[in-house]
Amino acid sequence: MAFKQPEPQKTPPRPEPAPPQPAKKSAPRPTGEVAWHPFWRWSVSLLIVLHLLAVFSAPWDLATLPALPPGYVAPADNLGRELPPPPANSNVWQQPVMPRTLRYFFRHYLNLMYLNHGYEFFAPDPAGSNLIRYQVRDSGGKEIANAQFPDHKLHWPRLLYHRYLMLAAQTGDMGEESGRNFAQHLLRVNSGQTIRLEWILHKLLAPQQVRDKTPLDAPNTYQVLATIQETPRQRSVPNPLPPVTVPGGGR
Repeated sequence: MAFKQPEPQKTPPRPEPAPPQPAKKSAPRPTGEVAWHPFWRWSVSLLIVLHLLAVFSAPWDLATLPALPPGYVAPADNLGRELPPPPANSNVWQQPVMPRTLRYFFRHYLNLMYLNHGYEFFAPDPAGSNLIRYQVRDSGGKEIANAQFPDHKLHWPRLLYHRYLMLAAQTGDMGEESGRNFAQHLLRVNSGQTIRLEWILHKLLAPQQVRDKTPLDAPNTYQVLATIQETPRQRSVPNPLPPVTVPGGGR
């Protein structure tokens, strides 16, 4: 019996390499758009970082106060009584290095951009608001004006209301003479003869009052801080200038 020789397997033809594909072109740039050079990108990014750092440095510096060094022991007098802390300009006090350095570095930029104004936030102990009430009467005692400022019904927009609010709030800081000047102005505006002016503090509600649902404008939330009564002052009239003689002519 004869065996049949197996036929040799044929090697499959090697696939030909695909022709190189052309590189894909990027989408066309919109007309008028200019690509940023890396130099400008880095420059603008650096300016933004510096600006944010300057904005952050102002309140950080105002919020950090000098402190006595750890372990500081206050000196005592001959009787063993502890003496008061050293003065503020003493070298004993430690100044926060980083906030002071940043504030000094950005001082001119902060002044130019007005970023170093007082960050006097109301929290965590907000105070009440101030207002001024006044009653103006004529020579016969008849009331011709009875109002207050600020008044959200009369003073608008909000910027004008805020101006009147600050005028009322700064009266106490400027002293009694400030209130008298307000009184004289209101007398002239209303053509009155007498005025009674009250500087009032509108206090915030206490937590218990909030729980008791006390109205915000309850009468017991107003406290009179000062009262002024005025009559019109006589304005001083300057003396008239003497006539001037012109050489070679008349007066």
